[in-house]
Order: sequence, then structure tokens, then C-alpha cells
Amino acid sequence: MNPCKKNCSCERCKKCGIPSRVIKAVEECEIPLPQEPPPQPPPPAFANFFLSGGGDIFLDDNEAIPWNSKGETSGITLDPDNVTIRVSQAGMYNIDFIITGGFASFLPNIIVVAIFVNDIEVNPILTRFGAINNEGDRFECIPISGGAIVPIPAGGTVQLRNVGGARFTTCGGTTFSSSIKLIKII
Repeated sequence: MNPCKKNCSCERCKKCGIPSRVIKAVEECEIPLPQEPPPQPPPPAFANFFLSGGGDIFLDDNEAIPWNSKGETSGITLDPDNVTIRVSQAGMYNIDFIITGGFASFLPNIIVVAIFVNDIEVNPILTRFGAINNEGDRFECIPISGGAIVPIPAGGTVQLRNVGGARFTTCGGTTFSSSIKLIKII
């Protein structure tokens, strides 16, 4: 509020809503200052990407999983390389993923994947997930799922990579073989 001295001829004081006939020269009135609207929260940030159809994909060691389909997104995009997810808003993100990894006699008996932010692996204790198969005489697809809450800077990138030390294959055929979901929580 901005105080102003009243007097009978003061035009500014008419803004106070007091008729000039009741204003006395010694009274003060307050003119409300314009108020700024409260800050708007940032828009939500979320996305989910999938690897679907087209059969199995072989991933070499340190190779990022490609994504060829997407669900609903806001504030998160997929780069043209189809392996790099770009986040527009800084914050803490819940990242969840699932991959179906194939085991067979001609493939390794271990599959390990990890989350990378800006080309750096996020703490392996938190973000490395995998499976081991000691029966190399049969073919089977194993779901590998994981997730973590991860800080990501504005403009940061996210990839899910094979870090098991050997090539592995996803199992897909006509279904999703891999998916990843990112949701900004703060």
C-alpha cells in the first residue's frame, strides 16, 4: 500500500473509494499498489520411449539402446540419433526401464544395462541392472527392469547402455522389446 495525504481536492485520494465530501485534510488514505501474479510452476516433464517390432537388435558393449516409438511426451525429446533422450528442464527425474534380453548358446550368459546422463554413467550401485543365465543350451528371453531417481540438468541427455562387457540381443518380434519412462518429480 502507498499512503497519500488526503485533502478535499486531492484526485489521487478518490481512488481510495472515499467520497471527497467526507475527506478531511488530515486523514490519510492508502492506494493499493499493483500486485504481480504468483509465479507459475514449470510445465510437467515426462516421456516414454519404446523399441518395438522388426525383430531382435544386437547391442555391442557400451552401445546405447535405440528407441523407435514414443508415447506421450512433454519437455523431453528424442534426438535424431534415436538413442539420446534430451531433457529441457533441470530437476530430479524418476527413470524406469525394462528390456527383454536374449540368452542362447551363441550369446553371453550375462546382460547388464545402466543409465547414463550427459555421457557419464550414473552411480552404478543405483543404476546397473542385469541378468545371468548359466544354461547356455537353450534360448530364452529374460525381462530386465530397473529404475532410479536421477538429477538431470537443463538440456541434459539420457541413454540406456549395454555395460556387461559383451554383445547381447533384445527379444522383440512384434512386441516391445524395451521401454524407458522419465517423469520429473521436482
